[in-house]
Amino acid sequence: MKLKFIIGTILVCISACKKQQSELQINAIPTEEKFGEEELNICKEQSENGITFETCLKKYYLFTLKSSKGDVLYKNDNNPSDYKFIDFNEDGFLDIQLHFMTNVPGVNEILIFNPKSKSFIEIENFSNFPSTIKIKATDFYYSYERNGCADNNWNSDLFKIIDNKAIRFGNIEGIGCEGFKKTGIYINKVNIDEITKIKFIAREEGYWDGKWDFIEKYWNENYNKFE
Repeated sequence: MKLKFIIGTILVCISACKKQQSELQINAIPTEEKFGEEELNICKEQSENGITFETCLKKYYLFTLKSSKGDVLYKNDNNPSDYKFIDFNEDGFLDIQLHFMTNVPGVNEILIFNPKSKSFIEIENFSNFPSTIKIKATDFYYSYERNGCADNNWNSDLFKIIDNKAIRFGNIEGIGCEGFKKTGIYINKVNIDEITKIKFIAREEGYWDGKWDFIEKYWNENYNKFE
């Protein structure tokens, strides 16, 4: 009986020692290895527009764009969640669109490729224009942003990119909830900070089924009135 008790005690001690040793080994593993390097620092070397560079997306840190020599070409400290290459301005060169996780869908920043300097240039104020769409064969873009009341109130801005800055030329404001102001569509011309109402279309409360088609059709047919 004594022999069985002694053997059992020895086995328990061996098991406990092994567990403790295993825990010590896990805790000794560097963070990068323990959690996976890909979760902390995602880097990829790419060649676009005739230049080779490395893009690094660091979780909780910075989006960093480096040359093949390791020189930092661009940094963004707003913690983008993702990025993609896209010919945003339709000039035949790939640009970089940075995506962000925010309460407002479609908030991005854009780096436009400059073929003369062979570099990417961040467009100032671009994040003020969520969910941007380019109007084909023009220099104009338009955006969409919800503005409360379960998306019954919203804004769409018409803008251009001039000297590496997004500049607003027009605005459509949709009011679909009573209590804010008269429900309907307000179309405004914008000159810097001066906003001039040029048209009002009365609508009943909660009419927004066709707003997407309205926004697209209006800007495509009337953008040249805002230059």
